[in-house]
Amino acid sequence: MTDKQGPGRLRRWLAAAWLAVLLAVAGHNGWLWLGGHVRLETDILAMLPQNRQDQAAQDATRQLADSAARRIVALVGAPDWADARRAGDAYAASIRASGKPLALRYQVDERQSNRWLDFYAAYRSQLLGDDARRQLQQAAPAALAEQAVAALFQPVGMPRLGRWQDDPLNLYGRWLGERAAQSRVRVRDDRLSLSDGNMQYALIMLEQQGPAFSVSAQQAMLPILQNAEAAARSAAPRAQVIQGGVPLFAAFAAGEAEREVHTIGIGSLLGILLLTVLAFSGIRPRILVTLSIVAGLGFAISLTSLLFGKLHLITLVFGASLIGVAENYGNNYYAYRLGKPAGERWAMLRGQQSTMWLAFATTAIGYALLALAPFPGLRQMAVFSVTGLFGAFVSVLCCLPFADRGDMPFNRFSRALGGWRLRWPRWGRNRFSLLLGLAMAAVLLAGFAALQTNDDIRALQNAPQSLLQDQRRIGELMEMAGPAQFYLVSGDSAEQVLQREEALKARLAPLIAAGKLKGVQAVSDWAPSQARQLADRRLLQRVVLQPGGVLEQASARLGQHAAAAPLSDFRPLTLEAWLAAPVSEPLRAQWLGRFGQGYASVVMLRGLAGPAMLPSLERQASPAAGVRFIDKAGEISGLMRHYRQLMSWVIAASYLLVLAMLWRRFGRRAWRALLPTLLASLLTVALLALLGQALQLFTILALLLILGMGVDYGVFLLADSDPRAFLSVTLAAAGTLLAFGLLALSSTPALTAFGLTMLLGIGLCWLLNPLFTQKT
Repeated sequence: MTDKQGPGRLRRWLAAAWLAVLLAVAGHNGWLWLGGHVRLETDILAMLPQNRQDQAAQDATRQLADSAARRIVALVGAPDWADARRAGDAYAASIRASGKPLALRYQVDERQSNRWLDFYAAYRSQLLGDDARRQLQQAAPAALAEQAVAALFQPVGMPRLGRWQDDPLNLYGRWLGERAAQSRVRVRDDRLSLSDGNMQYALIMLEQQGPAFSVSAQQAMLPILQNAEAAARSAAPRAQVIQGGVPLFAAFAAGEAEREVHTIGIGSLLGILLLTVLAFSGIRPRILVTLSIVAGLGFAISLTSLLFGKLHLITLVFGASLIGVAENYGNNYYAYRLGKPAGERWAMLRGQQSTMWLAFATTAIGYALLALAPFPGLRQMAVFSVTGLFGAFVSVLCCLPFADRGDMPFNRFSRALGGWRLRWPRWGRNRFSLLLGLAMAAVLLAGFAALQTNDDIRALQNAPQSLLQDQRRIGELMEMAGPAQFYLVSGDSAEQVLQREEALKARLAPLIAAGKLKGVQAVSDWAPSQARQLADRRLLQRVVLQPGGVLEQASARLGQHAAAAPLSDFRPLTLEAWLAAPVSEPLRAQWLGRFGQGYASVVMLRGLAGPAMLPSLERQASPAAGVRFIDKAGEISGLMRHYRQLMSWVIAASYLLVLAMLWRRFGRRAWRALLPTLLASLLTVALLALLGQALQLFTILALLLILGMGVDYGVFLLADSDPRAFLSVTLAAAGTLLAFGLLALSSTPALTAFGLTMLLGIGLCWLLNPLFTQKT
């Protein structure tokens, strides 16, 4: 026979089974962390919404991002080139001496330059720049012949490659000059360089080896770059060092996330430790509750890593805030143990577990609804949160009573805290209710009148201003094409893609001529379509090389005779040959290759005048002809707006779902457990608006969790008028405020908005719930 006051056989078996699960989880966590098998991700793109209906744009953006994920650019500048070169040499030497896996590109010897020229020399008769093509099409041969002769006697002109007789108009030199004009980078003293006014810069390009978002690699990289910068300044005290690149942003994010995990996790734990020691007069309850939290977090880490293969650092930062929620279950257990002998703990637990299950279910609904957002990172956070809470909750139900021993008398602190409920005002027909109702109405009217929304993804940028300024300066100096807006060009064949690129560039030419766009960066600039090559070759043959053409007329003016000769057999510059050659390295990432049912490439934009230009650029696209304009920042912001609106409806549906769950438990009194949370959420939005905080997706996501946790307080208070219920709710709210309140201090804007919303919402839930729950 089983003692009615003790655990039944089933509970013993469940406790043993759960203990076995926790031992397996502990072993798996040890293998992950101590064995170095955990995969931590810092790539912020993993947190962005995914547009499933536009997979092509997603794939193109990912390929562009991957190409830049390992690159670091350093500009070492000084007013004098000798100083800049000396500082650049010292910077490069420091990188080499580090012995770390950072591939260095800085010096370019004559052989490398010649390889570039030799590659294109074989195709020189079929490479014409846009200006040269127009000139051959529009000008008379006699005028061109005079121009060719005049160029021979000009002291300064475009560098000529080869004999005058082979290219009297220097068309090949002009084509190379147009290609060089697309970049301000030049080779000087066998080094990459650029100049800007009175400043001369040595350009050093680094590429991180190994995984692009390896946290250990990022942390190891920063001191290497700092030492290199110090070496540059030591070599030339006046040197300026500007550094930028995705790895620097990722390293900053990794460092901030690591600091926040410690700050939020340790801060929450210390605050909650103090509260529970004061409430329960001892350290043993705190140790056991902490073990239940650790069990939940370990369970979450194991299951999430198994399902997703990796953990995002923001998930861990968010997971640290679970400490403030998961400890609610242990605190509730010990709140009801106060004043009761140890022998009654099983009966007490049986009486409480239905209310605890209802509270867990309402909280889990809030967390689980995070998975409805289109953020892969948020889905991971949802799984992490629900499994972590489940692990902590089951640990309390199955294991905590077995480890609980001894009596737990009320102390002065816990008795006073639980007794506050008796002094709380009651909502009803009284003056206080009228004044409070008017005050809430005023706040709601003022707040919603000032309410604004902001879905711009750029508002979530958390990098320091110094890093952003350096990145912006590098972009300006190098006139780099940005990945935020581009054209996606697709076709049935590689040749068709190149032809469509060329047609697009022709449509964009007026915008470039008007100064609204500095230029474009396209694969077809360096590897023209075969149709373009053949047409240019025939144009050259007809205007320059045929009898009576430019060559013969110019030779006659010089008193010479140069007989026209037909060109050799046409051998096109193929895309495959270009991709295989070193000359393609700067633009290779823009060729997407096999893409869906055909091929695709990316045409990037340089020097966009401003956001006002975006509609004009979009009008130049022709989806029917395989050309689409992609505004990635605008697309993501639009998606965030769409899902903010969608999740607002999800919240409304969630209130109805929770109300149905509460109705089954409390009947007509169910509104009393739900209305305080609804009012708290509305007041939170209004207060945020009055504080100048715009409504965004992460605010809405926080409101989902406020629903789950705030209803918990109503459930406990409505189910029981015992002071222990209010003690449990107060400790739970304090823990949640500690956890999520510290999130408001995060340097990540999304987590800051989330934390501030939770701070206001949970605080208001705690204040309002006792007003509506009946007391005896």
